[in-house]
Amino acid sequence: MWRNFLSVVFYYWLTLFSTFVLSSQNFTNIYEAYNQAKYLKALQIAEPFFDEHAGTPKFDKIYGAICLKLNKIDEAVFAFERAISQNPEDYQSLYFLALSYAKQRNYIQSEQALNALLSLELTPSLKANIIETLRLVKANTQKLESNISNKLSVYFGNDSNVNSGALDDRVVVSGLEILLDEESLKTSDQFIRYSYDLRGKWNRTQYDSWLLDFKIAQQSHQSLSQYNRTNSNLNFGYEYGKLPFKINVNSFFSVMALDEASYQQEFGFHSNLQYQLNKMWLAEIMTKFSKVNNVENDSLDSDIFDAGLSFIYLGKRFFSKYSFISGEQKADLELAQHFGRDYLNHSLYLVYNAQTKLSFFINAQKKQIEHHAMHPFFLILRDEDQRSMSIGANYKLSNHWQLNSKLSHYDKTSNIQIYEYDRLEWYLGASYEF
Repeated sequence: MWRNFLSVVFYYWLTLFSTFVLSSQNFTNIYEAYNQAKYLKALQIAEPFFDEHAGTPKFDKIYGAICLKLNKIDEAVFAFERAISQNPEDYQSLYFLALSYAKQRNYIQSEQALNALLSLELTPSLKANIIETLRLVKANTQKLESNISNKLSVYFGNDSNVNSGALDDRVVVSGLEILLDEESLKTSDQFIRYSYDLRGKWNRTQYDSWLLDFKIAQQSHQSLSQYNRTNSNLNFGYEYGKLPFKINVNSFFSVMALDEASYQQEFGFHSNLQYQLNKMWLAEIMTKFSKVNNVENDSLDSDIFDAGLSFIYLGKRFFSKYSFISGEQKADLELAQHFGRDYLNHSLYLVYNAQTKLSFFINAQKKQIEHHAMHPFFLILRDEDQRSMSIGANYKLSNHWQLNSKLSHYDKTSNIQIYEYDRLEWYLGASYEF
């Protein structure tokens, strides 16, 4: 948004440097390197004199200018703040302090600095430029204070195995799991899915924010209405980000209702610590603790502990994320320890932006599961591998409308046959964001 200010900035920098009275060869060398656009060289010349000259307006002005050009925004802010402390009516340093605040997304302090400028005696043209800058900063302040988006989606698709893979193993509507017959183990049906997603972000400062994410989805089947389900998730958290670190801490609550009756709830906390290795690579550490309450079967009540590591690549058109997660799900009841398990999960998520409106994605996961105790009926320890692969495409029709498609395959192998399943799901749909 600051493109409109380039001509103004260029004019004031010329004014700034033409009014300086240089007192030494060292300062002359710094200015010459800066005026030749050799900003890194200018910084290298200036650094040895920082301890001696920091706090003097002349040095702080040129040092702040160099840092601003090198995108060292925090350093630029500190330099211009020192210059202002020595001379509160130095409109040049005050103006560029306001721009530095704006680059930090610290719009409130930028607005205060610009208002302080307007109280000084300035030329009409300079005052007009400051007023225009102030208008844009206020617009961004309003966006910063409230950032809420809504999305409505509808999908039509087919599920080759409606009652398997939705939760741990399968959704059991009635009866004991060991009495399920072959027909109930794999049942295909068409479905329609509606969903609503509300996301909110409220920035407290340029570094930290409050986050809210609420999702609810209703899936209705054409023939097997007993498997109609509703999923709802609520996340509320806090985010702090100052390069190279960013941290998220969230609390969450989710509910699954099956055939209009509550089936399972989960609530807990999860956190992410992200570190930017360079311009394209990031590393992320994830932890999660949650408690599961299964309304239909108390034996499935459990505590979940997860810890994982991810590597993220951010390219111009390509995004990828590889994650490795180790977890434990402990059964609450002593008699249900055979439901407790340890697992290792590997996942890879890839996105390719073919053009501005069209993107493709692939999501692959493999989960190795080992249970804590022998199954009371089969008298062996369950050992399983669960795999999934999804491919899809999204096409943006406008700023609000988007077409979506996805094809997914899930399968699980187990040394107890009743827990194996194979599932293919596809859907086509559209979403509206506002």
